[in-house]
Amino acid sequence: MVRCNDLDARIGERIRSQRKRNGLSQKELASQLDIVFQQLQKHENGTSRVPASRLYEIARALNTPISHFFEVNEHAPPRREAPLFELSKMVGAQKGNLGKQVLELVTAFMKIKDEEARVDIVSLVAKLSKSNARR
Repeated sequence: MVRCNDLDARIGERIRSQRKRNGLSQKELASQLDIVFQQLQKHENGTSRVPASRLYEIARALNTPISHFFEVNEHAPPRREAPLFELSKMVGAQKGNLGKQVLELVTAFMKIKDEEARVDIVSLVAKLSKSNARR
């Protein structure tokens, strides 16, 4: 049986998927719905339940039947978000240059072939973060 929060997450996934198929950004769809994109983001992540009236508006904006959002496999195990998706959400929520810097750091880090160097870098960053936390 599908629990409510699992169903909310699956409806959100279907909204995101259909929005992307239609080539719309969250900002563009949110504008059509007269809501802020952060609210649409919460709906898509399943952290905020979509009211029936809004789901109707979303279906109209995405030119898809409202039933599309309820087509779920009740026997499928609930999906956990991938760690990279969770990281992406955290980075995206950062203000200023921090999000950009994190992406630059990860991109550069992934290019390092030397395993020992990567271990040293992680150790250095961990030490720096601890020393900055004490200040």
